[in-house]
Amino acid sequence: DSAYIVMNAEGLAALNAMMVNKTAGKAVKVTLGADIDFAGKTWTPVNSHVDTPFYFSELDGNGKTISNFTINGQAMFTRFAGSGNVTIKNVTFDKAQVNSNGNINTSILTVQTYQNVLLDNVDVKKSSITGGYKVAPLIATVYNESTSTITATLNNCDVENTTVKATSYDFC
Repeated sequence: DSAYIVMNAEGLAALNAMMVNKTAGKAVKVTLGADIDFAGKTWTPVNSHVDTPFYFSELDGNGKTISNFTINGQAMFTRFAGSGNVTIKNVTFDKAQVNSNGNINTSILTVQTYQNVLLDNVDVKKSSITGGYKVAPLIATVYNESTSTITATLNNCDVENTTVKATSYDFC
């Protein structure tokens, strides 16, 4: 397992680059050490894909807020895990704008895995999500290719003052 404490937008971007380059380690766990404000910054979503030997297994927001980000694409965080359990907890997303016109899941947080997912105390405030496929503030998808029980659990998650707009009738 690889554990990281992230203090700012640049640190989160550096971790994302490490994941893209496959140098972040396996079972990446992140704890936010401060609120992260993306005002005036660009963001490329964290995208841990099933075909890679690593996965993003945990984000502990530590009661912090990630705010003021705009994404023209899929999500702030997407495909958190390929093959392992995922826990996202104690984080607020505030003043986010996510826009997509393609056939991709569109959300602030998209988790796709072959194991269990837990979203606990994940809040979305004053945000806007517009997309053409599966559109929601939070998306948790589990793929079960075995006979074992696999669950996606959302616990104490709140969405307030947020607009969700689907531009297509397919899977919205």
